[in-house]
Amino acid sequence: MLILLVGITLAPLALVVFLDFRATLHLGESLAGRTREALTRAEGQRLRLWVDEKAAWLQSRRRLIEQTLRSQAREVERCLVLAPSSASRVFFSEDFRREPFPPGTVPSSKHFLWNDTISERKLIAVTYRTQVFALAPGLTRKAVAIEIQRLAAMNDAYRFLQRNDPDLIYWQYTGLESGLLSSYPGDGNTPEGYDPRQRDWYRAARENRKLTWVGPYIDANSRQLILTVSMPVHRSDGSLAGVTALDMTVNDLARNLQMSGGSPSDAVAMVVTPEEGADAIGLKVYARPGYARPNAEWNAPFDVARITSSDALKMRRVIATMRDGKSGTELMAFEGQPSLWAYGPLDDTALFLAAIIPNKEVIAEALAAQQDALFQTSEQLRRVETVFAAMILVVILLAFLSSRAISRPIQELAAAARRVAEGAFDARVDIHTRDEIEDLGAVFNRMVPQLHERIRIKQSLDLAREVQQQLLPAHVPQIQGLDVAGKSVYCDETGGDYYDYFQLARNGSSQLGVALGDITGHGVASAMLMATARSLLRAHIEESHSLDELLQEVNHHLAADVSGGRFMTLYYLLINPRQRVARWVSAGHDPAIRYNPDADVFDELGGGDPPLAIDPAQLYHEQGPVNLHSGDVIILGTDGVWEARAPNGQRFGKDALREVIRAHARAPASGICDAIAAAIAGFRQTRPQEDDITLVAVKILACA
Repeated sequence: MLILLVGITLAPLALVVFLDFRATLHLGESLAGRTREALTRAEGQRLRLWVDEKAAWLQSRRRLIEQTLRSQAREVERCLVLAPSSASRVFFSEDFRREPFPPGTVPSSKHFLWNDTISERKLIAVTYRTQVFALAPGLTRKAVAIEIQRLAAMNDAYRFLQRNDPDLIYWQYTGLESGLLSSYPGDGNTPEGYDPRQRDWYRAARENRKLTWVGPYIDANSRQLILTVSMPVHRSDGSLAGVTALDMTVNDLARNLQMSGGSPSDAVAMVVTPEEGADAIGLKVYARPGYARPNAEWNAPFDVARITSSDALKMRRVIATMRDGKSGTELMAFEGQPSLWAYGPLDDTALFLAAIIPNKEVIAEALAAQQDALFQTSEQLRRVETVFAAMILVVILLAFLSSRAISRPIQELAAAARRVAEGAFDARVDIHTRDEIEDLGAVFNRMVPQLHERIRIKQSLDLAREVQQQLLPAHVPQIQGLDVAGKSVYCDETGGDYYDYFQLARNGSSQLGVALGDITGHGVASAMLMATARSLLRAHIEESHSLDELLQEVNHHLAADVSGGRFMTLYYLLINPRQRVARWVSAGHDPAIRYNPDADVFDELGGGDPPLAIDPAQLYHEQGPVNLHSGDVIILGTDGVWEARAPNGQRFGKDALREVIRAHARAPASGICDAIAAAIAGFRQTRPQEDDITLVAVKILACA
């Protein structure tokens, strides 16, 4: 009877234990597989967002550098038509090799010579006060004396342009058809036998007859990798005078490609271009953190590094996507180990930004979960063997214990795992079996929130929001006669509203420029369009002679870059506090509201031109001037201000806005902004904010 009881008790229990073991093992493998897929998808999205953000940054830097070079070329052409003057002293390379040195000559941490013998670098003494001249072999100073006297007037232009972007501009120089070279900052290290006309940057600009990017190639002094942008300059009769150029080091450019924010230490980003030929397929590497060739000769051709892959099919797929000018992700080997790639185009060039993370780092948590499940299964099996031995001695106890339901918690775990795989990260299990299954359930409950925290994309959106917040003005310009304040409240993590201040020196007086815009939509795309518009405004605001010319330049570039039906409204106001007049131009934006508290009169400063980024040939029209009075309050805002809704659907409206302005017109500009924001919040009550709220207040103060 006991034997029969043991058989009846142990046989079903043995089967249940076996099935339990198999189910647990399958659960661990299934959970690990689905986790790997989820982690890979999430990391791919994060990398794509990082690539898009960095690509936008590189595109804006490229346009800014090109605009700087165009300004330099205009100054060179202006100097070449000046009457020769010997008023300014000029310096040649040999002047830096004997005392007294040219004024301001000090060692520069940015410029150095590479010593191949001892493999060390030696700082170069340079001066930012003046340029230096050098002559091609066979050229005499007397032969180019007039050109030297004319180019001597370039000192101020070189200095001004270098100060605008000192972190990226390495050298500025101009070579003429005669063989004369002008270089800034001044130094005494021009290589013997250096002829600018024989260098790639000069030849390329001369042959292409337009602005041209060249590189990378080896710098003559430091042996660093250099990228150069050059363009031809002409004489007044249209003939070629020479070529002017700017240098950037690949290291300076790649320094901004460092991956951070939780990325593994062996993650890498680089600038590449696709290469496909009869011999091999792969990618050419043009920029990568730590990329340098200190032992290379300056006059030797530069051999660009190449990346190939053992998986030719995937590499061809990546190259085909790049040829189409599109971005993408791919699981493909890099330097011998499986890796996750994300890549995207840099503007309209053939260059792409690629970010690469070893796949083992991406799925590390999934592998840990699989190992934990296998460990729990093994522990469970060993404990069950002990229980079996005890059950042989206590048959009656084994009979009772055999009725325990083991499959229910396993099924609950499997169902919860399926919910996690479908994206329900709130899935939890409630198991109280007081055994290994309960331990496994506890491990599962701890693992899911950790997994959720790792794979969500919030980090990328936070990064975009941080970039956007940094683009908003950090300080209010202090201009006598004006009180200025601005405020922006986004309804999303990244919004579509933008405002900025510009303190301008015009006609001997300090003037205030205020820009306020509204970009269609929200999210990362709107933030990137905002960054582009801000860069264009800052690039053209100083050189534009009128407000309509400024908006036409910004619109021309935006319309060329923006696609998908996106556009931007923009209002730009320019105030001269000394003359107390205001002029403005509007691209599809609501009028500014002006209030005179002494007369208790409101009026609007409006315009009828369409938004930006729709038609690149659109003309815009400057409005004004209008006279301003002490105490006048001017409010610029986006439609999120007056279109805010109450719980019953009623809009806030411009009449309510005017009442708030009237009630707080005697307050400081910041107090007026805070009062408007508080009134809107009180009007909305519990209704969620549906649009971004951005406003700028300008108050005209009494003369001191």
